[in-house]
Amino acid sequence: MENKYTKIKTMVSVFDQYGIAPVSKVKKKDFVNDLGFDKVYVEGLFYDVERAMHVDLDASEVELLHTPNDLMNYILTKSN
Repeated sequence: MENKYTKIKTMVSVFDQYGIAPVSKVKKKDFVNDLGFDKVYVEGLFYDVERAMHVDLDASEVELLHTPNDLMNYILTKSN
């Protein structure tokens, strides 16, 4: 089982591919409204996080994830 640091490092790597620097100001910004992502781009991000983290995201719960911080917290709790 990966430790929390390794999981965060993996997610940061995926975020980096999408131009997201998960620093305090950016990690709380909305994917669509603040970062300017369209729905397809956000879905691609979620897919890449799923692949990198070896988890399946629940479609009903994914709709509630609006920021990088939301996604990171969800993945960390889901993969425990």
